[in-house]
Amino acid sequence: MTKATPELTQHLLDLVDRSLQTIWDGDADTYAALTAEDVSFFEWYISPVRIDGLDFHLREIRVHRAAWAGVDALEELQIEHEILQPRVQVYGDTAIVTYTLMVRAVQGGRVQHLSHNETRVFHNFGDDASPDWKLVHCHKSPIVTQHSMAVVRG
Repeated sequence: MTKATPELTQHLLDLVDRSLQTIWDGDADTYAALTAEDVSFFEWYISPVRIDGLDFHLREIRVHRAAWAGVDALEELQIEHEILQPRVQVYGDTAIVTYTLMVRAVQGGRVQHLSHNETRVFHNFGDDASPDWKLVHCHKSPIVTQHSMAVVRG
């Protein structure tokens, strides 16, 4: 049975960081390698219902940078993220990582900040000798701000 060691905790935090970076980079292949085929998501700003399966997110990643930048954007877009107050809990072959995600998008001298809370659940599809941790579920919750209330309330 897998135990929460400092090394595993760091590995899981690195996995979250890599997964997020693949989104900003538009790297659908790496994202797919880090994510289970039957992954499920609750994303308050995209859908009022659960989103099942990897395919939806692969399509999103392929257009994500363009969506952030806008169709006619000619200026370089820089997207960064910070993981605030992370907590890692490990229960055998299942791990839960919770944190506040802050995204910073910089373009044309403008900076936009977006934040929400996330819970990511990972499962080890390998074994102790050859671990293979993949994302199996993600739940995103809004932080009440003027922006999130506009999305939630329309």
